[in-house]
Amino acid sequence: MPSDNNYLYDNVDEEEGELEFLRESLEQMDNLAEKTTQLLKVFDIRLKNLGRIIAPIYKSTQKLTRLYDNIETTMGSLDDILLFFNVAKDEAETIRAGPDESELLPYLDSINRLKDASDALRLLDLESASDSRREIHELLRIGLGNLSQLFSQWLKEHSGGVDPAAYSNASEIPSFPTDTVKLLSMLATYLNLVNDEVSHDLKLTSTYASIRTRHIQKSLAQFGDMCNVYIRSNSFDASGPPGQHGYGSDSAGGPSPAEFRFCTVRNDQWYEAGSSPFAQYTVNIVKLFQAERDLVRHIMPTVISDKTFLASVDRPLEAYMNMGEKMLSYFLSAPLYEVLHALDVYGYLLENDAVLALLLTREQRQSSGMAKLVSRLQHFLGKSFTMLVGTLYAPFKDGRAPKQSGGVNELVHNAVTFLSYVIGYKDLLVNIFLPLGDGNWKPKDLQQQQQRSGHVGHHASDPSDGLSIFQHYLRDVIDAIAFATDQGGKLMKRPTLQFVFLINNYSFLARALRDTMYSGEEDSQSLGLGDLVGRSALQRIESQIERSRKGYVATWKALMSSFPAATLTPPEKLTMFNQAFDDMVRSQKAFEVFDMDVRAMLMSDAADAIIPDYEAFLRQNPDKSVDFSRAMRYTPRDIQNKINGMLDD
Repeated sequence: MPSDNNYLYDNVDEEEGELEFLRESLEQMDNLAEKTTQLLKVFDIRLKNLGRIIAPIYKSTQKLTRLYDNIETTMGSLDDILLFFNVAKDEAETIRAGPDESELLPYLDSINRLKDASDALRLLDLESASDSRREIHELLRIGLGNLSQLFSQWLKEHSGGVDPAAYSNASEIPSFPTDTVKLLSMLATYLNLVNDEVSHDLKLTSTYASIRTRHIQKSLAQFGDMCNVYIRSNSFDASGPPGQHGYGSDSAGGPSPAEFRFCTVRNDQWYEAGSSPFAQYTVNIVKLFQAERDLVRHIMPTVISDKTFLASVDRPLEAYMNMGEKMLSYFLSAPLYEVLHALDVYGYLLENDAVLALLLTREQRQSSGMAKLVSRLQHFLGKSFTMLVGTLYAPFKDGRAPKQSGGVNELVHNAVTFLSYVIGYKDLLVNIFLPLGDGNWKPKDLQQQQQRSGHVGHHASDPSDGLSIFQHYLRDVIDAIAFATDQGGKLMKRPTLQFVFLINNYSFLARALRDTMYSGEEDSQSLGLGDLVGRSALQRIESQIERSRKGYVATWKALMSSFPAATLTPPEKLTMFNQAFDDMVRSQKAFEVFDMDVRAMLMSDAADAIIPDYEAFLRQNPDKSVDFSRAMRYTPRDIQNKINGMLDD
């Protein structure tokens, strides 16, 4: 037990010694740290003092560095400026020699160097710099002028005119070779850019436009010539009383030559759709304009391409519109059958107007007068249809009496044929008759006259539908043709001739209606004249034919008016019949009956009118005396043969 306590006391003494050693070591470290801190404070003070001493020196060094850099930059700029003073001399030979067509880039580089030199020298307020700039500007003028001439040269090489009619659409019209287009585009872009930067007016737009305008004019010249030839060859001599200018003229001087011709000269050369020289002009000018717009967009910079295109087509468009006015003036003085021509032109104008609207600006379209031309043409067409009705209700005035031949009258022939052609344009006519209004084609005096006479007119099934109004118009014209036929019959000098005239003309009209009835056709485009006017119109005409045939038969029966006479002997009756029959046959040899069906009908009616009664007369008079035999010039067969041959001449 005591031994353990001794051990504890020994350990405590040992630990107290270690603690004392540690305390002394810590005191030494504190003293060392304090001295180190004091030393660092001294170093800090000395560094701050050193910083205050060095700061002015550092700032002076920065200024010196900047000054050095500025001097170095200035020296470099001076070297460059000194080079700019020599650019004019270095590039003069190249610029004056002009560009090499096979290699443009060196020439463009020379112009770029001149431009850069001009920009640099402009910043110097030195007389020597001004002199150098004048030399550079002169070289720039020459260089840009040479490039502009090259641009013009390349344009002219492919701007000799083209026949647009040989190509179905604009994309097929030959353009420039691809490589040429690329070169022209590069040149145009460069010239336009440099032109703005150096303030030198190259008139790039006018240069392009003047060359391509001549190209377009040359390409379209044939169509203008065709229009002029057509007008000259189809125009009438305007001699006569003043005021005779157009179809249906109601001037005091009388009808126009065109109206007189339509009423008295049978037209056998009717207009063929699409054959109008002005219609061809319209189609081809649109094709050319489309091709030109595409070419301009490939060559000229976007900022000036539209302006360039409009400048290129301005004069050709003006020439086209002038020809349009000339064609309209021709239509105003032409016979009614030229309305078909005018209708076709009207259709082509409407069809291509939308395309032109996309190509031209609104101002250009307005200034060109396109809308006005279309409007005037539409007004003329509406008036012409009105004039036709008026002419048919006054058919034989002013020396227009029908020929005493009994044939189809020229006015009737022209009017019926006109209708058969005009229905081919019914889609266009809907746009004309709808604004005209139902029934407004009749002259006011005619309307008043029909109202006084109690005439019951037609009406459109739907007054708001253009096709219904057009059908009403056709029915009214058929009635007017029937009226003109009746009036012509009254002017025939012999009863037989009157009925032959009526039968001929009514049969011509009936055939025109009958042959154009396509019942069962659902497609409105295939409707013929007969379909459009309706079967009731045909029935009215056929009833007029039957009435006229009865009158014709009566004139033949009148030949035997001597047979019932009690005061005459049979030979005397035969003699009178022979003379009347010979006169009748002789007179009919002068009749014009070209329709073989009408011929057969007339011969059948004539034979049926007299041969049965003639045979009955012979049976009733079996006298075979010499006087009777001598008076009996014809047997029934002979009469039949004479009748069969009476219209051969």
